[in-house]
Amino acid sequence: MACSTTYVTADEVAEFWCRGEGYGATSEPTLDDINRYIRHGAARINMALRASDQCTCSWNTDAEYLLRELNLIAAALLIFCPDCGGKFTADEKEFYNGWLGEQLEQLRTGQLELCDGETAVDYPPLASRSTASRTGTSSR
Repeated sequence: MACSTTYVTADEVAEFWCRGEGYGATSEPTLDDINRYIRHGAARINMALRASDQCTCSWNTDAEYLLRELNLIAAALLIFCPDCGGKFTADEKEFYNGWLGEQLEQLRTGQLELCDGETAVDYPPLASRSTASRTGTSSR
């Protein structure tokens, strides 16, 4: 999967974050608004993936779920909906901004590896670790 995509749909974000009982049609974001938030959130993710050259590999089975979660949270942090009961408190927003930044940094540096069959830079494959410990060399 290329790094020029989003990982969630507007309906998924709306269902998770902005729509529901008690929200008025004039106060909730439109699907077009939500799609903009999703694209902006995905751009940060895609830049981190490009930096670690994880755009052209086949992703492992958990990669899609992680990217969906990151995109969902990135979009939710950007959503402006004054009457939405689901908006983050200031403390939650600070926490999730920090958490998202940490995840993106780990993607960017290769500490969080999404490519199938690969391991993160801090965790070389088991065979490489056992060889390195026997020879006193590092595998990376």
